[in-house]
Amino acid sequence: MTASNARTSAASNAAERELVITRVFDAPRELVWEAWTDPKHVAQWWGPDGFTNPVCELEVRSGGAILIHMRAPDGTVYPMTGVYQEIVEPERLVFTSAALDEKGHPLFEVLHTVTFAEQGGKTTQTLQARVVKRTAKAAPYLAGMEAGWTQSLERLEAYVAKALGMRKTMTERKSDPTEDTADREIVITRVFDAPRKLVWEAWTDPKHVVHWWGPRGFTTTIQEMDVRPGGVWRHIMRGPDGTDYPNKSVFTEVVKPERIVYSHGGGKKGGPGAHFEATWTFDAQGDKTKVTIRMVFPSAADRDKVVKEYGAIEGGKQTLERLAEHLAKMSAADSEFVITRVFDAPRELVWKAWTESERLAKWWGPKGFTMLVGKLNLRPGGAFHYGMRAPTGQEMWGKFVYREIVAPERLVFTVSFSDEAGGLTRHPLAPNWPLEVLNVLTFAEHQGKTTVTITGIPINATELERKTFEDGHKSMQQGFTGTLDQLADYLAKA
Repeated sequence: MTASNARTSAASNAAERELVITRVFDAPRELVWEAWTDPKHVAQWWGPDGFTNPVCELEVRSGGAILIHMRAPDGTVYPMTGVYQEIVEPERLVFTSAALDEKGHPLFEVLHTVTFAEQGGKTTQTLQARVVKRTAKAAPYLAGMEAGWTQSLERLEAYVAKALGMRKTMTERKSDPTEDTADREIVITRVFDAPRKLVWEAWTDPKHVVHWWGPRGFTTTIQEMDVRPGGVWRHIMRGPDGTDYPNKSVFTEVVKPERIVYSHGGGKKGGPGAHFEATWTFDAQGDKTKVTIRMVFPSAADRDKVVKEYGAIEGGKQTLERLAEHLAKMSAADSEFVITRVFDAPRELVWKAWTESERLAKWWGPKGFTMLVGKLNLRPGGAFHYGMRAPTGQEMWGKFVYREIVAPERLVFTVSFSDEAGGLTRHPLAPNWPLEVLNVLTFAEHQGKTTVTITGIPINATELERKTFEDGHKSMQQGFTGTLDQLADYLAKA
């Protein structure tokens, strides 16, 4: 331990001798190992009596970092850092730890070796602590090291006993049909084409969350977001009709990068609220990540109410769709194509030019192409399917599939080459071009003029396809410039 303790011995003795403590836990080795390596568990027992750990971050791998802020009963915070040297699950942990002074400099360094041996359902744990570096200011800390570790391991013993009891209770509940929550829960799952680290970042960083949280057409304003056990998350979701939905959640469990659990309360401003316990799990599947949302409501009636009044199931699916789109943008930042154009026309007219088939037919497509047919169904999930004839007489087909429509501000759709039947086809001249490109269009009006920004991102694409898309930015710039020139001409005449 790195905090001072009332019972001290001579600093020189603490530094010169090797501290060894052996303790037998009436619990299986797997559980004791988990109590040492899972931050949510470590935070509950680490430190002498009366200490708490408001910050407990563990990167349990060789070379991984340790950061713990220990808070004494008088409110003083003792920051501690460390590095894992060796991990042999579930037999052996080797790590260094160091207390920091007020300037963040190490006061000393201790090398810890913890071994775990199981016999007859019990676990013998041996802790060996050896001081390898120290400064003149380290004396009071090192003098309390033995007492601190003794108290910590006593707290660990009590915590493990409690955890084992809770685990048995949960097992009993699972075997009891009266505890089945199936009728009062919502479960939604999706596999994302992104590594777990990136998905975790998109979930826990407010600057990312605001871009995807909520069903299509919703915006989110975050007031505070403290992603740690006991941390509060306050945000306001605004629907397409302008209705505000204030929300408050309290995080009860945060296990990076595996699981987030929070207690949620919120609803329509001035209207009925909704309360549930939410668990998000993040399972790595190679380079992909499986995300599962499980929301448990107080009763089946409460669950049915949010499904009926708020469209919770469809809203959850749309939220995950938006997350997939944002992840594509995060992972393909280098491949992103952006073009901006200011039109001398009001936003309402520009919006209509993009969303009405008879108007699109007047300008959409490469210069010199003639629109043959254009069928447009402007709704989320709807499509614009069109055919064009090149000056050479060759026919080409394309397709938009709409994902988000916020008139007259934002339009989101996928773009792909197509055929007469409306299927997805490859680029006729570039077989490595992505099958689908996500286009996000924004429309901003100022003094009677409208700025349109188009952002294109390949989705569900291979590395080769992303590279092909990136290499094609110059030709895309030329192509879009010609197309937008035609739009400008059309708007001038409309």
